[in-house]
Amino acid sequence: MAYAAKRVQPNQNYTIYLNAGVYRETEATVLPPGVNIEGAGESSVTITSNGAIPAPGINTGSSDWSLLHYGSIIQLVSPSYSGSSPRYGPPSEMVEATDGNQTLSGFTIDGNDKTIKAGVWVENRNNVTMHNVTFKDFQHSGAVFTRGNMWWFVPLPERKWMKNTTIYDCTFINSAADGVSGGSTGNLRLGGLDGADIYNITIRENKGYGIKFMHVGHLRNVKIHDCDIQVPEVDSQWSEDASIELWNLSYGNEIYNVTCNTWLSMVNHAVMNDYQPTATHPSNLKMRNVRIKDIDGQSVKESIEVALSGVEISDSYFQDKGFGIAIWGGKAWGGSIENHNINIHNNIFANVARKVQFGFGNSTAVFIPDLATNIKIHNNVFDTLGNSLQLDSADKISIKNNVFLNSQGDDVQGGKNIAFTNNLRRNTNPAKPTWQSQFAVNATNIQGDPRFTGTGDRWNSYYKAASSRSLMVDRGTNVGLPYSGSAPDIGRWEW
Repeated sequence: MAYAAKRVQPNQNYTIYLNAGVYRETEATVLPPGVNIEGAGESSVTITSNGAIPAPGINTGSSDWSLLHYGSIIQLVSPSYSGSSPRYGPPSEMVEATDGNQTLSGFTIDGNDKTIKAGVWVENRNNVTMHNVTFKDFQHSGAVFTRGNMWWFVPLPERKWMKNTTIYDCTFINSAADGVSGGSTGNLRLGGLDGADIYNITIRENKGYGIKFMHVGHLRNVKIHDCDIQVPEVDSQWSEDASIELWNLSYGNEIYNVTCNTWLSMVNHAVMNDYQPTATHPSNLKMRNVRIKDIDGQSVKESIEVALSGVEISDSYFQDKGFGIAIWGGKAWGGSIENHNINIHNNIFANVARKVQFGFGNSTAVFIPDLATNIKIHNNVFDTLGNSLQLDSADKISIKNNVFLNSQGDDVQGGKNIAFTNNLRRNTNPAKPTWQSQFAVNATNIQGDPRFTGTGDRWNSYYKAASSRSLMVDRGTNVGLPYSGSAPDIGRWEW
């Protein structure tokens, strides 16, 4: 394969075809733009090596070894900078990505029991598609798609993003690592992408992250969806590995139809204010139909952490994590802007199998220890938590149409300027303050049996109204979400 890649002409839409068999490469395949690799199928073609050979002079023991493409088997790499180094420089020396216009498909790539650093490395190359590829047993990562290294705390300039990445129907097995340069790597790493569609990804990892940012991240118009990710629930640094960790999200990003067992981390550098929501691009991240269920019921981690503004989290299910959604950052992390415009609606937070704990937000559905403003918490179900909502430093909060079940602590603790109406409370701790002592008496806030179906999976049927006579039906208030009947319902589902 490396031999053919050296001899094929670039930008002619040529394809290197791989017939069934095992291909043992003795050097890296450096693939020119406009050249495809098409295998006879993942079960028929295996590409491996005794170790992809780095270029002369490359220090494989350096702290930035994991950030360089050297040591990966298949390399689609174009220069990222115009200065003395094609790999790094100031923003003024960034060069536009080369049009790759190429596809990789139909093979398994094997890291030879983690003796090879990475399988596929795409750097600063537009219009690259990868599908029906399996990665197994790589040392640092299965695949990397990045525009290249970048300065910290500096937004990516226009025309310097890597565009039109498509990755689908791929499987990653044990191709990440913990303890690399003080952190963890991911099976699939992403950075500097604009307009990426990543879907039907399966990850099974025994030591490392699922999908992770590359270099310092920077993502916009990136969609990650219809994925199944399972990673370790034990990690020496962060208690458990992350299923997805992304840094520096600009506008238009979406994560949906994802099933996983550990936390999702979405973090923007607090001192970089350039990726704030605008009237033209009000959304940095939309997450929906995400199902996170802890396997061993011992988690102290959140389901989702966000440290950015312009976020919507909806139609999702979180079970047996330490707490649900944590909102960090902003001024507390040295920035000048508080995180704002966060909308949490139509979710279920169920702590039904693990022991309720207190302290540092454990067993809390929404935890906001740092300054944040304009928070909407609508039409959720909170079941068997400590303090259902712990809003210590949050301001301007709308809490409407929610169901509070079996709260062991306070339904709501902390927060300022709270609009609290049309909520339902059931079987909460009688020793803790009632709503009447926390808030002004409001006839719209009700107590009683919501009359759930109480059957089936908790994420799709258990918390639905059993009939039109349910206490939840038509008892909500209009918060701008679709509804039927004379008024919105309370809780996750509309009758």
